Amino acid sequence: MSLQTGCGPDAGATAPAAGPPQVRTIRLVPENVVLSTIVVGTLEPSARVVVAAQEEGVVTAVAVREGDRVAAGDLVVQLDDRRIRAELAEAQARLLDAQAQARRAKALEGEGLISTSEADTIRASEAMAEARADLLRTRASFTRITAPVAGVVLARHVEVGNLASPRTPLVELAAGPGLMLRVPVSELEVVHLRPGDTATVRVDALPDVSMAARIARIFPAAEGTTRQVTVELTLADPPAAVRPGFLARAGMVLENRKGVLLVPEAALQRGSEVPHFVWVLDGDTARVRPVEPGERVDGRVVIRKGLAAGDEVVVEGLVRLRDGGPVQRAAGGSGS
Repeated sequence: MSLQTGCGPDAGATAPAAGPPQVRTIRLVPENVVLSTIVVGTLEPSARVVVAAQEEGVVTAVAVREGDRVAAGDLVVQLDDRRIRAELAEAQARLLDAQAQARRAKALEGEGLISTSEADTIRASEAMAEARADLLRTRASFTRITAPVAGVVLARHVEVGNLASPRTPLVELAAGPGLMLRVPVSELEVVHLRPGDTATVRVDALPDVSMAARIARIFPAAEGTTRQVTVELTLADPPAAVRPGFLARAGMVLENRKGVLLVPEAALQRGSEVPHFVWVLDGDTARVRPVEPGERVDGRVVIRKGLAAGDEVVVEGLVRLRDGGPVQRAAGGSGS
């Protein structure tokens, strides 16, 4: 009796070998591209003015609150002026007495009844009394603190009853038209910017609002650690809803470049022997092509070196590729 083993007609047969990997490709065509950057900063007033006390005194009135608009010369803070007013009244009385003595001395000097030296001493006393009165008038005026420029009140730092000393900040104003935005820009990008260049600014709080801005100045030095340079933008006429302190994003054009070759980001690979490469087809054969990538533009990468117009670059099906191995183009697999 014989015994046969097996599981069917295909028993013992080997699985068919997998065919060449299927790939999709694009053929490179030079393009004109706009290289740009987006940087983030915080909107600030075009000018920030801190109103400070010049005289010591107790605050008796604060005439403004945050958000108030003030004109130049408007009262913002009043200090207690009673002590200085009393000193001024005394000084003015002394001045009147000194002036009377000076008039008498002039008459007596003319009659030869007093010497010129005595008359000069009396005139000096008059001048000192006048200077003292002028000083106290000035100090009295410092108790009435006014806005030096027109603007909007950003902050008030004192309340009624506080003691203000010289140089004590009282009120902070946003002065001047428009807003300012300072943003850090990479040293590699700032070389393409110039004062007067335009930018587009958006704020997260109002995503549908786009505002025109202009580069006012570029700071002269890069920050030592980050190698970034501060660029100052001005927004001449922002909407009223856009306020200082808002987070803003500025888009700036760096360069209009012609005849550029680009590949999808997914086509750019990293290797152990070469930092960056792409797969290109030589007929039906895959080849590794080392490249030097540049800027990224809308999901694609500028290729500075390594590729030429007309090269066929693999963009899909990269997993099974090997250098020198055969490939099969998928239907409709080559495009531009």
